[in-house]
Amino acid sequence: MTSPAVLTEPQPAVSFKNILLATDFSAASEKAFLYAVAMARRHSSKITLVHVIPPESISIVPAPSAEWQGYEEKRQLESLGRRSELNQIPHEAILRAGSVGSVLFSVIREQEIDLVILATHGRSGLKKLVLGSVAEEVVRRAECPVLTVGPHIDTTLGTSGAFSRILFATDFHTASTKALDYAVFLANEPETKLILLHVMPPTALPGPGKSFYHEQTINAWQANVKTTIREKMQNLLPPAVRLWSELEYVVSFDFIGDGIVKEAAARRADLIIAGAKRTAFVKAFAHTLGGVSYEVIRRAKCPVLTVSA
Repeated sequence: MTSPAVLTEPQPAVSFKNILLATDFSAASEKAFLYAVAMARRHSSKITLVHVIPPESISIVPAPSAEWQGYEEKRQLESLGRRSELNQIPHEAILRAGSVGSVLFSVIREQEIDLVILATHGRSGLKKLVLGSVAEEVVRRAECPVLTVGPHIDTTLGTSGAFSRILFATDFHTASTKALDYAVFLANEPETKLILLHVMPPTALPGPGKSFYHEQTINAWQANVKTTIREKMQNLLPPAVRLWSELEYVVSFDFIGDGIVKEAAARRADLIIAGAKRTAFVKAFAHTLGGVSYEVIRRAKCPVLTVSA
């Protein structure tokens, strides 16, 4: 029996040499910390620990002195940097005041960050990540991938730092194409399964006089759509690319956010990868609960890696 083939052509310029971990010292950020450590060991990365003191935090009544607040948060950040899990992992800590998003984008540029890891549940400035405002801004504006560790994640990545079942959700747009490079990069591991998913949202059936509730018509239409989309997904990867496990192709008919979350749970995915389209109206979009990336991040039981374009 021959061993599984690996990539036979040059891999894309993908790496995680510099990881930024945004932390607010909460229990949620602890989960993100463990993911950052595991991935740093796997990819021989440096971790930059970042805590941001947002402007609104100084409006607390009674307000602590600026000296006390800076001292306390500096102490917590230094304590995090001394954790035994970081032994033999290059790391540094950065404490800054300002808008959470603005500070993170500055550090991303300064440190040439390849991957941002953050929790989507916590206190202080990062508490806004639960509401989607900062999360959506980071996901859609960061020039590197963002790994979000949501509130429903019970387990963390093992010490190996490898994912075993990766669900790649594609809509065939530019961001998805870019995200596919990272899916292939992370899936090129022994015993790692890559599942390609496309979710078709509810739509009226084509043609005049078609009843959406006519079961035979629906079944025929869905079968045709599945065949077409499956062929399209099969053409996403060049023929020369071979991974350790056979690719799986899934076409689902559902609301997009619901479909991604349901398929990830049904297929026991430990990572979801998706593209995130950049928009000039990030903040406005962030407050619409229908935003797909927000919905998936908020509900997923595994981390979500988003790549914007």
